[in-house]
Amino acid sequence: MLAYLEANENNVLFAAVVGTFIVSVLWEAVRPRRRVNETSVARWGHNITLSLVNQVLVYWLSVAATLAVAWWAARTGTGLLTRFDTGFGVALVTTALAFELLAYLLHRLLHRVRWLWRIHAVHHSDTELDFTTTYRNHPLEVVLVALATLPVTALLGPPVAVVVAYQMTRASVNILAHSNIYLPESLDRWLRYLIVTPDFHRCHHSDDRQFTNSNYGAFLPLFDYLFGTATRKPFAAYPTMSIGLEYFRETRDSRFDKLLLMPFRRVPLETARPETLVHSAG
Repeated sequence: MLAYLEANENNVLFAAVVGTFIVSVLWEAVRPRRRVNETSVARWGHNITLSLVNQVLVYWLSVAATLAVAWWAARTGTGLLTRFDTGFGVALVTTALAFELLAYLLHRLLHRVRWLWRIHAVHHSDTELDFTTTYRNHPLEVVLVALATLPVTALLGPPVAVVVAYQMTRASVNILAHSNIYLPESLDRWLRYLIVTPDFHRCHHSDDRQFTNSNYGAFLPLFDYLFGTATRKPFAAYPTMSIGLEYFRETRDSRFDKLLLMPFRRVPLETARPETLVHSAG
């Protein structure tokens, strides 16, 4: 199995992403969490176009670069995991925790640093949340995250199979977390301690800044609970909550060309601090 993952890393990742997208589309059609907005068709077109640009020009290159660094570290014995010769399970858990901590810290920076927020606002400006929002990111954000990930990959030196398994699982959870899908309250209440659930992440996309600046995890919610940035709304509030930002809410703001130029337009800086948030980890 591990040899198969190493030999077919791109095919495995592609299959996981496409498969999860198909599941999300069907799930949203059968059991949506929120009523579908009448402008969804236009949104989907612009979101999917931006996603394709990221996938073709940036995302797969960044994944390939990460895998290449992992391969190099493993072959040269540079990484910590290679030197200590840990098993697959330990390496997977260590890699997941390290990458998720990095992702959490980077995500908080994206909300705190003005020029980074201008880039990240492309993702948050979507006024609905569904499977097409997953990769509605500016290409600059994808590049910056990839550049930050490479040194950590070199330091850890995880086996290629570990990186593939992590990326596959993370991508699947990330797509589902952005999807307009319903989970029973009892299931969400317990599942949100293990992985980022759709409601957990939907709260992060609220246009209320105290919630926008919370729930930073994209795969594991662990660091939100550890650092006190986990929030939640009443279960009944999610179907009608306002999503997006208090600006860039016009239909034209979600056009493909507007999304690419959005980082260069003047936008307010999110200023809510963690200590001002209404925390509820329960």
